[in-house]
Amino acid sequence: MVAVGEMSWLDVAGRVVIGLLGLGCVVYFFKSIIRVGVLNRKFRDPMAFWVSRLVLNVFRLYIRRVPGARERGNDVLTWYWPCAFIAIITGWFLLVMLGFTLMNVAVQAEPSVMRAVIASGSALSTLGFSTPSTEAGELLAIAEGAIGLFVVVYLFTFLPGFMDVIQERGRRVAWVYDRAGEHPCGARLVLWLYRNGRGDSLDGVWEDWEAFFRKFAEARSFLPILSLVRPVKPDRSWVCAFGAFLDALALVRTTVARPWGTAEICLQCGIETMENIHHAMYGTPIVPKRDPALAEVKREVYDSACAALAAAGVPLVEDRERAWQDFAALRMSYEGQVAWVAEALGDPKPSWPTPGEV
Repeated sequence: MVAVGEMSWLDVAGRVVIGLLGLGCVVYFFKSIIRVGVLNRKFRDPMAFWVSRLVLNVFRLYIRRVPGARERGNDVLTWYWPCAFIAIITGWFLLVMLGFTLMNVAVQAEPSVMRAVIASGSALSTLGFSTPSTEAGELLAIAEGAIGLFVVVYLFTFLPGFMDVIQERGRRVAWVYDRAGEHPCGARLVLWLYRNGRGDSLDGVWEDWEAFFRKFAEARSFLPILSLVRPVKPDRSWVCAFGAFLDALALVRTTVARPWGTAEICLQCGIETMENIHHAMYGTPIVPKRDPALAEVKREVYDSACAALAAAGVPLVEDRERAWQDFAALRMSYEGQVAWVAEALGDPKPSWPTPGEV
């Protein structure tokens, strides 16, 4: 009789543990979906990240192994984000289904584990073809059905905003490429703005981009997927376009002799955006470099860009040495993140022409 009692307590304890594990799965689901779609903070959701990384590895394996896929790499990657998004939604469904399966087993809502799995799937899909006969099982089915409806509603409300961010980023990339050439450069962009009579109305340009950077930051939790979404023209790089625009802002902030208040605000928003992307992609820590000699853009290239700007009538500051020091220090605050993201995506970094080519 003692042995039977001990087995009874062990059985109860086992069911409690199973039920808590199931509840933990559901709690983790809510934490994951809230991190991704609700919280506007520097939270990286491990589940969304690793599911999207798994999908990315499958795409990379396909590109490496399938004949002809490497030449169509950019076209193949255009399918990445919808597949990653579907995989994340599927992961959430499976997590909830596992959690309620364990809770069905814990409360003995079904006679077997397989029946518990079927009952969980029935409730989560809101089909209701297999509802447990016990009161505890029916209560669990109601809760799980509500979660299933919540995920569907979440999908249809989140997706339009996500698509809007992708389309807006594509327009920004096209804007930079159309003005700075197929190898975007910050100096060329500033040169284009002044040559086309925008030199006296740059505040509107900076404020427009500032609003975009702030909007882009609202999609913080999905930045790893957003970073891999190719522009409409897959041979163009959003990293290259963003880097070139930041370079243009840095030139205006340090070298062009004009009020730069809005340019500085826009630049800080852009730098924060690149830092968020780098952080969301689990980028390696970037050590700030303070010695201008370590800058990617060398002094002779900078001087050549300044000469081209001056020849086009762009007003420049008189203290060129101080301007160079400030430009190099400012560019170091974001060039590491831009370079890391570009390398991770296999994209080019923003180019700086050799002396005389601006």
